Amino acid sequence: MKTLRFTFYVLLIGILVPFELLGQNKEVPITTSSKEALDLFVKGREKLENSESVAATELFDQAIQKDPNFASAYLYRSQSGGGFNVFRENLAKAMVLANKVSEGERDEILFYMAQADGDGFKEKEYLDRLLKNYPSDKRVQTQVGIYFFGNGDYTAALDHFKKATALDKNYATAYNMIGYCQAALNNYPEAEKAFQSYIKLNPNSGNPYDSYAELLLKMGKYDESIAQYKMAIEKDPVNFYISLAGVGHNYIFKGDYPAARSYYQQYYDQSSFPSGKFAALYWEAVSYLYEGKVSEAVKTLDESRALAEKEKLPSNTITIYANQGLILTETGNPQEGMKYYEKAIDLIEHAKFSKVDVDNFRTQSILWRFYNLTAQGDYTQAKLESEKAQQKIRTRKNHGEEMALNSLLGYSAFKQGNYDQAIQYYSTADADDPLNWYYQAMAYIKKGDKQNASKLMGKIAKSNVNSLNLALVRNRATANLAMEDLK
Repeated sequence: MKTLRFTFYVLLIGILVPFELLGQNKEVPITTSSKEALDLFVKGREKLENSESVAATELFDQAIQKDPNFASAYLYRSQSGGGFNVFRENLAKAMVLANKVSEGERDEILFYMAQADGDGFKEKEYLDRLLKNYPSDKRVQTQVGIYFFGNGDYTAALDHFKKATALDKNYATAYNMIGYCQAALNNYPEAEKAFQSYIKLNPNSGNPYDSYAELLLKMGKYDESIAQYKMAIEKDPVNFYISLAGVGHNYIFKGDYPAARSYYQQYYDQSSFPSGKFAALYWEAVSYLYEGKVSEAVKTLDESRALAEKEKLPSNTITIYANQGLILTETGNPQEGMKYYEKAIDLIEHAKFSKVDVDNFRTQSILWRFYNLTAQGDYTQAKLESEKAQQKIRTRKNHGEEMALNSLLGYSAFKQGNYDQAIQYYSTADADDPLNWYYQAMAYIKKGDKQNASKLMGKIAKSNVNSLNLALVRNRATANLAMEDLK
């Protein structure tokens, strides 16, 4: 399991004494008035570093009870799970306290707020300031690495993770992320080496085995991967029942879909929180898509949406509607897909979100409409949505949104026969998205470039990284590879 998007810092109790005055400006100080809260926070920090979210959540909650003004505890609690509402509630509490803590803490809080608000400018500004002020903080280096990792710049991310291990050769979290970077760069021997180091440093935690299992799955070593996922569960059944999903993913690529769903069902049954149940149902829906059973996939997401409505989680409901819209649109029924997108859009306007969250969702909704109208061949209306999206996104400098927009501009160019333009747009979209690989490959086919088309279709057919988008295009890619013109 990937390390969560958080940072961990040294603590300073009581009155804040700037480290700069003490000549110790190495790590970000964190402020709390309670020794008991400090002890609980340190334990929670360690748990969260190893993705033990259940245990971390309990410890952060206890720390907050001991010190209700513990800003960093609220920040870390926002990162430890519980869904969108819990995330926003605790992040807002940290923000209220941001002017009562150290400068480094404040920059971290502001960084996460900017990230949540989709403000790419501010996000990078606060992160750069943290790095400038605390270059010798291994956890700041790790946070910067996670930022680049999330943006798909694995080489830059790797550099920062290595700096973290240079600062502390026993810092386990950085080795975990080095493993993920090397895996993303297809440097499998180096990835395996990093994960083995992680296991040696934390042999009794479930996360190192889960991470190593993910690498083995990507390499196509299914039985070895299953063994490592089961080891993660054995080491920590409380936090790593989530590894049951990883076992299910292996059976997906072994072609045993009923077996995969049996593990997803176990994941669902053992999940104490709605977030786990949502994930289990999501993967069950994805499993049906590999079999071409679209209606079963949509029905499974209906079940997930009913759970979201029962738990009063409108953000989850919106996401589920959007996934159903994507599935139906991509499988040849865009008119029906638009109905689901419109339900999501209606909920955005009527749910009780903050102005910032409404704005974020509205930005996504413009992209949904642009995509669906393009799929329907309504290029006039799609162009209007495209212009709105470009005007909105280009001013936010949110890298994820920019990649999503470029992907859809590529899709629009492809659908209208502008194949060179489509290929150019896809080159600046998410390089890890199988849906992007597929339409870029189709553009190459239209251009008569069999070599590049075959390479991308083969990449899809051989991928072992489970996702909704892979499930939507894997069978189509395999069918294209079997065609005479790609042999």
